[in-house]
Amino acid sequence: MFRSHAHACVITLLLASPGLYAQDVDAESLKLYGGTYSPRCGDAKAPQLVAGPTMLTIRKGSRQVNTPLRMDSHTSFGAAETSAIPEGYELEFIGDDFSLYVFKDAKGPYVPLEEYTPAAKDIVGVDAMRARFARCAA
Repeated sequence: MFRSHAHACVITLLLASPGLYAQDVDAESLKLYGGTYSPRCGDAKAPQLVAGPTMLTIRKGSRQVNTPLRMDSHTSFGAAETSAIPEGYELEFIGDDFSLYVFKDAKGPYVPLEEYTPAAKDIVGVDAMRARFARCAA
């Protein structure tokens, strides 16, 4: 059935680990909300959040954590009219180990960390958890 042992191993790996290749991210979501977010865009020492085409990243200096980007959701807080959706919520980029929630106000898109991404604390620090991570110009 298989031409080689290597082919059999690859097929087995893919069937056993569907998360290795599964991704359901809308290209329009990445266009509108993907990219780099920071409390101080342009400052290389400032913490950064990145929503890229295949990966979510939290970094500050040489410290960094990544997770594969699996999907985006516009209904993370529920789609029913009675769902308590936070003001300004736009979408969630969902990764294996953490997610980034994007909100929008008069200043533009931003990502709050304190209530939504506790995994960031060890990388960005306590003070940055309360900061407004604005979307940086490309």
